[in-house]
Amino acid sequence: MTILALAQGGGLAGAGGAYAQEPEPVRLSGYVRVAENDEVIRAARLDITEGGLIIGTNRFGFYSIELPPGRYSIRVASLGYETVTEVVELQETMSLDFALPLRPVAVSELTVTTDREPPDLDPESVDMSVIRLDMPTLSELPVVLGEADPVRTLTLYPGISTANDATTAINVRGGAGDENLIRLDDSEVFNPAHAIGLFSTFNSDAVGDVTLYKGGIPARYGGRLSSVLEIHQREGNSREFEGAATIGLLSSRLSLQGPLPDGRGSWLVAGRRTYADLFLALSSDPSIRESTAYFYDLNAKTNVRYGATGQVMLSGYAGRDRLRIGETASAGWGNATGTLRWNHVFGSVFSHLTLTYSDYDYHLQSSFDARAASFDAGIRNLSLNIDESWDLSARDRLEFGAGVRSYEIHPGDISPGEGSAVIPQEFESRKGLAPEAYIEHETEVGPLGLRYGVRASGFLRRGEETVYRYAGDAPVVYRPEFGRYERGAVVDSTRYGRGETITSYWGLEPRLGLRLGLTDASSLKASYSRTRQYLRLVTNTNSPTPLDLWDPVGPYVEPQVADQFALGYVTTLSRGLYAFSGEVYYKDARHLIDYVDGADIFITRRLETLLLEGSGRGYGLEFLVRRTRGRLTGWASYTLARSEQRTPGLTAEDPGINGGEWYPSPYDRTHDFALTGLYRLNDDWSVSANFIFATGVPTTFPVARYRFASLILGEYGPRNAERLPNYHRLDVSATRRWGRGELQFGFFNVYNRFNAQAIAFRQNRDSPLSTEAVETAVFGLVPSISYRWNF
Repeated sequence: MTILALAQGGGLAGAGGAYAQEPEPVRLSGYVRVAENDEVIRAARLDITEGGLIIGTNRFGFYSIELPPGRYSIRVASLGYETVTEVVELQETMSLDFALPLRPVAVSELTVTTDREPPDLDPESVDMSVIRLDMPTLSELPVVLGEADPVRTLTLYPGISTANDATTAINVRGGAGDENLIRLDDSEVFNPAHAIGLFSTFNSDAVGDVTLYKGGIPARYGGRLSSVLEIHQREGNSREFEGAATIGLLSSRLSLQGPLPDGRGSWLVAGRRTYADLFLALSSDPSIRESTAYFYDLNAKTNVRYGATGQVMLSGYAGRDRLRIGETASAGWGNATGTLRWNHVFGSVFSHLTLTYSDYDYHLQSSFDARAASFDAGIRNLSLNIDESWDLSARDRLEFGAGVRSYEIHPGDISPGEGSAVIPQEFESRKGLAPEAYIEHETEVGPLGLRYGVRASGFLRRGEETVYRYAGDAPVVYRPEFGRYERGAVVDSTRYGRGETITSYWGLEPRLGLRLGLTDASSLKASYSRTRQYLRLVTNTNSPTPLDLWDPVGPYVEPQVADQFALGYVTTLSRGLYAFSGEVYYKDARHLIDYVDGADIFITRRLETLLLEGSGRGYGLEFLVRRTRGRLTGWASYTLARSEQRTPGLTAEDPGINGGEWYPSPYDRTHDFALTGLYRLNDDWSVSANFIFATGVPTTFPVARYRFASLILGEYGPRNAERLPNYHRLDVSATRRWGRGELQFGFFNVYNRFNAQAIAFRQNRDSPLSTEAVETAVFGLVPSISYRWNF
C-alpha cells in the first residue's frame, strides 16, 4: 500500500534526493492498531528501511518520528499479528495509523508468521528482563478449572513462580508477593486473587495485553521492590458490534463491545461469574443448601477520540467474592478500580493526564450466639499523574512526569452482633501521601543503546493517629531469661491531628539500561535499578490470603530498598524463527521485615512490637528459548536461583532468626523448569501442553519433641532449613473450532501427581508417642471443558 502526502506548493523528492539546502524535517506520527477492531497495539516495531531506523510504539500504541521529506518503506510488526509494509510519501507533517491483521490460525509455514522476533526478545531494544504475553496464544494453553489466567501463565517464564497451587501471588526473582506493583489501566490492584487464590482477578476476555518488568524497570514505575505487572483492558471494537459468550464447568463469561454512535471511539463490557452456589442448593443437607460460594467480575471501558491524536479514556473494574457457611459465618472481599485518562499530542510531545481510584475491602461475620460479631477492613488509594514523552529526534526520547498518591488504610472495626458479649473495637486508620517525579532519556549512538534516568519518591505518614513511644525507643525487646522477644514498654504517646505529618521518608531511585549490538540479530544488555517500597503486606505466610492487609512505613519501620543488577544476551536465529535470551542477575535488599516467633498479627494496634528488621539477597541465571512460527510454537524456560534472608538480633545478646545467619527465604526455588508447546494440527484443531518441574519451597521441621501434661509438643529447628518434595506436573489441552464456535477441553496434572503444598506434624492416633507428617496437596487430576461462541 502506498500513502501519498503532498507538501503544500512543492514536488516530491526521494529520501536520498539532492536539495540546494538541507530540507527541514517533518513529523510522521500515529497509532498502530488491530485491523479487525481498531484496538491499539503496544510495543509494536516500525522499521524504516531508507533511514535504517527502528522505533516502537509506546504503552498507548502511539509512535512519532521526524524524517526528511521523501519516500519511505515502513515495515510494522508485532507478536501475534501479521507484518505489514507500507510505502509512505512524506512531504509535510502528517498523522498515519497502521493496521495489522491478527495472525491467521493456519498451519502453513508461509501464513503463520511473526516475521522476526517478539518484542520481549528484541536485540534492537534496550528492554531486558521483560515478559509480554501473546494474548491470542494464551487462550489456547492448558488451564486450571477451565479459566485462562494471565497471571498463572507468567509462571511458565523464567524467574517467576508461586509458592503453591492455591495462590496467584507471583514471586519474581525470589521476592515476596507484595513486592509486585500490579496495575490495571494504571490503577493499583491490592489483591489480585479470587477464591482464596485459585483464580486471578483478571478476566482474559477483558485483557488486551500483559507486560511484566522483573528488572531494568523504567523510571516511571515505582513503589515496589521486585517487579511491575502492567495490564491494560481491551479498548473495544470501534468498527462493529461483536460479542462472545463462554460457559465452563465452574464459571461463565460474557463480553460485548462496539463503536460509539458517532464512530469516534469504542466501548467494552465484560463479566464473569462462578456458580458453585447453584450446585450447593441441590444438596439434601440444610447447612450445605444454605451455604454460598461464588465470585464475580465486571469490566468496563470506553474511549473517545478527538482530532488526529487526542483521546479520553474511562475504565473501571469491580470484583467480589462471597462465602457463607450455613447460618454460622460469612465472608466477602473484593477490589474496585477506576481510571480516567486524557491523551493529547503537542507537536513532538505525547502528553497524558491520569486520575485513578483503587479500593480493596473485606468483611467477616460470625453468628455464634454470645460471640456473634463482624469485622471490616480495607485500603483505599487515589492518584493523579501527568506524564510526558518528548521525541527529540529519531534516536532520542525524553520521558518525564510527576504525581501524587494518597493512601488510607483501615485496619479494622469489630462490631458485636445482637445479644453478643463481644466488646466493640475501632482501630485508627493509617494515612499517607506518596509524591513522585521522574525523568528518563533513551538514545542510540551507533551499536550502543542507552536509557538512563532517576526517580524521586517519598512517603509522608499523616494523622489523625496516636503514635506510642517505648522505653529505650525499642518497640521490641529480647528477654534472655525466657529466650523470647516481647513487646516494649510504652512510656508515652503523641496524638497527631488530621493532616499532620507524623514522619516522612525521601529517596532517589536511579535506573540504567544498556544495549550493545553485536550483529543485526544479537546483542548484549545490562541494567541497574534501585527501587523503594513504602507499603508492605501484613502476613507471616508464604501465600497471601484475602484477610491480609497493607501497612505503611512509619516511625519505627523504614522503607524497603533494593538494588538489582542484570547482564544478558539476546539473539534470534533462522530469520526470527527462534529467539533466545540468557540473563544473570543479583539483587540486594535492605530493611526487610520479618516477624518474631509466635507473632499474632491479625488484629493488633501496635504492629511495630512484632517486627524484626533484616536484609535479603537474590541471585540467579535465567534462560528462555522460543519458537515463534510454524505448526509448532512455544517456549522453554529454566531458572537456577537462590533467594535468602538475614534477620540479626536487636543487640549482640539476642539471636534474631537462625542466629542472624543467612537462610532461604520462603520463595526460594533452586531449579525451576517449564516447557510449553502449541501444535496446530489443521485449521480446526490445535493441541497444547505444559510440563513443569521445580524444587520444593523451604519449610521448617520439628527436630525434637517433649511432653507437656498429656500433649506431645514439637521443638522446631532452624527456620526454612528443610524443603517440601520436588514439584512437577503435566497439563494438556485441545481446542476445536468450527464457524463461530470453539470447544476447549483438557486436563490439569495429567498423571495425578500429589504435589505437597504443606507438611504438618501431629500425634499418631493409635500411638500417641509417635509423631507423623501429613502432606497436603491442592490439586490432583482436574478435567476442564468450556465452549465459546462469538457473535
